[in-house]
Order: sequence, then C-alpha cells, then structure tokens
Amino acid sequence: MKFTYRTLAVAVAAALVMPIQATFAQDENLTEEVVVIGTRTEGRSALDSPAPVDVIGGETMSNQGDTDMSNLLRNVVPSYNVNDQPISDAATLVRPANLRGLAPDHTLMLVNGKRRHRASVITWLGNGISNGSQGPDAAAIPALALKRIEVLRDGASAQYGSDAIAGVMNFVLNDAREGG
Repeated sequence: MKFTYRTLAVAVAAALVMPIQATFAQDENLTEEVVVIGTRTEGRSALDSPAPVDVIGGETMSNQGDTDMSNLLRNVVPSYNVNDQPISDAATLVRPANLRGLAPDHTLMLVNGKRRHRASVITWLGNGISNGSQGPDAAAIPALALKRIEVLRDGASAQYGSDAIAGVMNFVLNDAREGG
C-alpha cells in the first residue's frame, strides 16, 4: 500500500510540473511582425470588376428626352424598377426605386458617395414584398445635374450594410461651379 501511495504521489507531481515546462517553452518562440508598405495591384474599373457594375454617363441621361429620373433609369438600368402606387396620395409623387425586385429599402442610394436620406412616404404595394418599406426617391435628383450614375446590380451588404442587399446606386453630380 505504501508503495502505491508513493508512486501515485510522484506521478501526480510529475504531471503538475510538465505543463509549467511547456509554457516556458512557448514563451521562447517569438513571432515576427510583417509590415506591408505598398502593393503593385492596380485599381479595378467597371470593365474588369467581378460584380455587375453599370456606369451611365450624363449624356445618356440627357439624350433620353424625359425629365423624370425614375423613368430615365427604368430605360437604361437592367433590373431597375419603380412601382406605381395603387392609391392616390403622396405615394404617387414619391416613388422609391428597387433593384432586382426587392423592397425599396434594400437598395442603397448614394449621392457623391454619401447616403441619400429615405423618403417620408411608406411604400404599400399589397404584394408582401415591400409593404411598409421606405426607400429614397430617385426622382428628386435632376438628370441635368449628373455627371454619371454608377449602379452595382449585386448584393453589397458586406461593404455597405443592410441597405445594400439588392444593390447600390451612386449618383455622381457635376462638379462645375457654374453653368449647370
């Protein structure tokens, strides 16, 4: 009996000492710091981007012959849709747009790269897709003031948040100081 207690005590003491030696061994390994100061990759354009990006110039918009931005975009951008409201109130004037058939508040609208505020009218189509959603009104932006429109027709919620599930529309305004 005495021998087994002594053997057991030595085994337990040896087991307790082993992890301490292992931690000392880990502290000796030093990790190196890697600093990247530059890269040789070139910026991507709309042509070589893996996502479907449409860039529509201001000339294309002015040649359409329509003054309503929603109608202009409907003619030029694939998967762009503006639903006409079934009721006659403010919803007939403020028609938020949607991409890929999703709700208007899933399309992020930017003006010069900054978020455009949502319209104050709640969308009600009765089909369950966009009931109670609020999206920005594209018709409030004059077509003559645009340099170009950049439309990302794919989900970009990882970069922009939950507003960009359907896609992103960036309206780039003219930067001329005078003369429109």
